[in-house]
Amino acid sequence: MENVVMSNDNTGLTCSGPDDAWPIPRKYALYTAAIIFLLGMFDLISRQVIVSLFPHIKEEFALSDKQLGMLVASVNVAISLLVVPTAYLVDRWSRKKMIFLMGVVWSLSTLLGGFATSFSLLLIARMLCGFGEAGYQPAGQSLLTACFPRKFRATATAIVTCGMTIGAPIGLVVGAFVAEHWGWRHAFGVVAVPGLLLSFLALRMHDFRVADDSGEKAARREKRKGQFIPAVRNILKTPTIVCVILCAVCIRLFNSVLMTWLPTYFTRVAEVPMTTASSYASLIILMSSLAVFYGGPLLDWLKNRNERLVPVWLTFVMFLSGFLNFTAYTFLRPGSLEQVALLVISGCFFGTLLAAGSFLILDLTSATSRATAISLMILSQNLLGYGLGPIVTGTLSDMFSISFAMTVASTILFVGGAIYAVCIFTYPRDKEKAECVDITFHA
Repeated sequence: MENVVMSNDNTGLTCSGPDDAWPIPRKYALYTAAIIFLLGMFDLISRQVIVSLFPHIKEEFALSDKQLGMLVASVNVAISLLVVPTAYLVDRWSRKKMIFLMGVVWSLSTLLGGFATSFSLLLIARMLCGFGEAGYQPAGQSLLTACFPRKFRATATAIVTCGMTIGAPIGLVVGAFVAEHWGWRHAFGVVAVPGLLLSFLALRMHDFRVADDSGEKAARREKRKGQFIPAVRNILKTPTIVCVILCAVCIRLFNSVLMTWLPTYFTRVAEVPMTTASSYASLIILMSSLAVFYGGPLLDWLKNRNERLVPVWLTFVMFLSGFLNFTAYTFLRPGSLEQVALLVISGCFFGTLLAAGSFLILDLTSATSRATAISLMILSQNLLGYGLGPIVTGTLSDMFSISFAMTVASTILFVGGAIYAVCIFTYPRDKEKAECVDITFHA
């Protein structure tokens, strides 16, 4: 028989319970938060470490830049292929076991990359790494959100995003340092081992299941169980979720442009050295990353006062970020203190958007379908956001100029703002209709 985790007042989370009630004892919730945060960090460290190893790998295997790009793109392709199926399995199997499995797969695959003797073997290792990362974020966000009180749901969502956000730059720094002192192959091992250890610690987390219930809602859930298409259709019939997915594509598209082309913009247009350009770009992206830390609590604060304020704030931030970026790339001298400062200020606002989509989707779906719902957003933003952003911007740069391309890229935020404006009206209605289930936790 499975143990049900019990606190002094509750045995899980009930729909009629207070919004500030902890579903499980706080120490278990914080343990889960720590493991998921650290695993998310090493997820992105394992994904990004290879970028800092490019010069060494290129030299050893005599690779082209296209082949180096394939080593990065292969991870995103693998994630896109498996994110929805694995998330669907998460909702019907076990969240903590999926987190454990995903962590083991991506850690061992990363380690395998250090033993690759050819480009083909390294590419296969990177693909396997992507397969391992596919189900982690849906499982982690679904489990962590259930562990926290409803009034802190956005904060819980931001914890996962925070770990993944800071993991990327850490991966670059660690990879470069290890490669310089001990060789590029050792870099894969250094970042793989901690992820493997954390994966086993994840088995000590507590998972949840739907409490025994009956009635019409339970009958509908049972009917949908094991049916993938009806489950997806049920998620997408919520207007706010569709709008959030479209906004996530806009946000990730613009974010991918910043990460890919911002250093190039400064070197070409401002005519500054790459070290200076990278410093400018890193500062702007870092501010966006730091904004995730206060973005979650801010959304919780707004929602606890009036839930309509959440889409109002997101609409405002989208339009403001679009205006600041458009102004910086169109009217200010490239590389000037005024331009960099304006882009940094934009990052302070833009970063609050990075975890907002996950929060809204988790807030509008029941505990039995949250991983699947999150995976639909991840699939869309990977294919249309991260996939198209750098390519379209590069194409516009070839046809016109990098300045023109960056200006056009900033306008996508106005599109996202218009879509979030729709949520001002749909979110309260969809929240009232959102299905809620009682859950209990077990070891």
